Amino acid sequence: MSSISDHNPIHAMKVPIIDLSHRSRQDFYERSLVIKEIHEACQNSGVFHVINHGIPKSVIEEALEVNQKFFDLPGIMKEEILELGSRDPFSPVKLARFQHSALGSDLLQRDVLRLQAYPFEDFVDLWPKHPADYREKMGRYTAEIKKLAIQVFVAIMESLNLDATYLKENFEKGMQLVATNSYPSKSISDIKIGTPPHTDFGIITILVQTAPGLQVMDSLDGTWKDAPKLEGSLQVFVGDLLEVLSNGMYKSVMHQVIVPSTNKTRMSIASFHSFEFDEIVEPAKKLVDEEGVKRYRGCSSKELLKLIFSRALDRPIDALKI
Repeated sequence: MSSISDHNPIHAMKVPIIDLSHRSRQDFYERSLVIKEIHEACQNSGVFHVINHGIPKSVIEEALEVNQKFFDLPGIMKEEILELGSRDPFSPVKLARFQHSALGSDLLQRDVLRLQAYPFEDFVDLWPKHPADYREKMGRYTAEIKKLAIQVFVAIMESLNLDATYLKENFEKGMQLVATNSYPSKSISDIKIGTPPHTDFGIITILVQTAPGLQVMDSLDGTWKDAPKLEGSLQVFVGDLLEVLSNGMYKSVMHQVIVPSTNKTRMSIASFHSFEFDEIVEPAKKLVDEEGVKRYRGCSSKELLKLIFSRALDRPIDALKI
C-alpha cells in the first residue's frame, strides 16, 4: 500500500492508495494483500483512494460535466427541482443552497443537488430534465458506482474477518443517495468553507472531485490535514454505520471542504451507500463475541440522518455508543 501527500507534508494527510486491479483475480495471495490494505486503511485513516477501479474515465467526466451544466442553468429552469421536496429533508430529490456564516468569521457556500439513485427506475423520472442528457449520463455513472460500492463492501467485510457474503444481499438492495456539490470560486468572494465538518451517515461514501479542497481530521492529533486529490482515483470514506457494524474497529472520519484559491468552480459527486432506509444496523455478532462487548446500539440510516439534521452533536454516532 502506498500513500501520497502534497508539497507541504506538514499539512497534508497521507491517504492510503488501494489498487483494485487484482480484485477479480483468483490469486489468493494478491487478494489477501488488498484485503489487508483495506483493513489498515479503514482502521487507521477512515478514508482511502481506489485506483484501477474499472469505471471508465469518460463516464466520470461526463457525470461531472453534465452536473456543471445543470448548476449553470438559469434559475427558472431549475425551479421545479427547487420546489420539489424543498421543505422535506428526506425528499428523493432536493436542490438547496447553503450560504451563511459558519465557524466564526468564515463564510460558507455550496449548491447541492441530492438524488435518490437506487433502484434507478423508481427515481429517474424525478431527476432533472435539463440538460437533456442529464438522466442518461448520471444514470450510467450511478450504476457504475453502485457496482463498485458492492465490490468494496464485500472486501471490507472480508477485512473484518467476516464471510464475503455477510450482509451482501442487504447492501445490494440498499439505498444509494447521490449528492452533487458546486462550490463557487474563491476569487469572486471571501468564502472559505464549502462544507462544514461532518461524518457520513452510511456504510461507505465514494467521492469524485474536480479540484483540491478536501480536508480530513487526523485522529492522532485532532488537526485538519489536506487530503490530496489523486488523478484518476476515487475516494472511499468509512461511514457512521460501518463504525457500528464493525463494533468500533473502523471509525467514520471527520472531514470538510475548504474552497480552493482558484477562479474555477469546484465540483464533486458524493455517492452514499447503505442498507435500506429503515433497516437496523447492529454490530456484527462475531465481532461482539470476539471482543466480549457490544459498543453500539443498533440504528437505521433514517434515525442517523435525523440525528445529523438535529445538529446536536459534532459526531452523531456518539449518541449510539453504549
